[in-house]
Amino acid sequence: MHSISIKVEIKIMKRIIILPIVILLLSFTGCEYESYEDYNTPPYDGDFTWTQVTEDADWSNRWDHAALSYNDKLWVMGGYNPGGFSGDSYLSDVWSSSDGIEWEQHTETAPWHGRRGHSAIVFNDGSGPAMFIIGGFEVEETTGHRQYTNDVWKSTDGETWTQVKPRTYHNTIDSLNDWFPRYNHACVVADHNGTEYIYLIGGFTQLEDHNARYASVYFNDVWRSTDAVNWEKLDNNDFGIRADHAATVDPSTGQIFIQGGIHGVIFEGENNGSQPIEDWHFLWSSYDGITWTQEKDYTDFDQGYLWRAGHGMFIYNEVLYAMPRRSN
Repeated sequence: MHSISIKVEIKIMKRIIILPIVILLLSFTGCEYESYEDYNTPPYDGDFTWTQVTEDADWSNRWDHAALSYNDKLWVMGGYNPGGFSGDSYLSDVWSSSDGIEWEQHTETAPWHGRRGHSAIVFNDGSGPAMFIIGGFEVEETTGHRQYTNDVWKSTDGETWTQVKPRTYHNTIDSLNDWFPRYNHACVVADHNGTEYIYLIGGFTQLEDHNARYASVYFNDVWRSTDAVNWEKLDNNDFGIRADHAATVDPSTGQIFIQGGIHGVIFEGENNGSQPIEDWHFLWSSYDGITWTQEKDYTDFDQGYLWRAGHGMFIYNEVLYAMPRRSN
């Protein structure tokens, strides 16, 4: 079995919230007010050397967007900007850069609707490597209609996009033939037994025509596909319902790792306020997407540092790194 080291990159991000009474006290004490924009995070002392290449990229502020590396360029696609002054805050633009400084906009309005919480991967479906956008929460710009989606789009240049799978909606979330519309799921590409698959793992949705209290659904399912069109539901064991979790693949072994995220409550379970199943918080891995094993070795490091959501993981020099984000 291939052995991989695990390391956590910790970078403390502090948010300053100043109440009016605090501002008043500061004025009396003569302390200088420091805005959120002026606040500097503590110095980074991890394994990497980080250099800021730009403070203001050409693409607008956003979050819940997708990013990937393709054709020696960094790509940014879609996302959500609640601070927009006009128009809808859900974006359908596509940008790329070869250096992170100069950015080229390939389209302002891709044919896929503006969306957030979608996944983006590079995958070869037999016709060559291409970029794929998978699922998310989308908004129809002309009508304002909002919905979770399970459509899939493909492009080789960021400008021309082809829909390879349309959105579908079933009355049951347990379909064996098609994964349910969702966002903040994880998608990775792994080679297993000589076949390259897209794996789709977990996520969140809200059922249509349901009372809001009962509409929310977190998934613990795994789907895979060799063409992004036809999907197979795997009979995987339970790693815990979750969304906004991190996922990555060890390219030398095909081992898939998932960790963290947020989850809903299983009312029948014990201690469901903190986690839906035993060992939910641990790092989980699988060599086939079916059998998942939790890593519980505290002798290596305290996995409590990994308890977070919306973060990323990657493998570099046979070390698994977890990046910063919010506490879950």
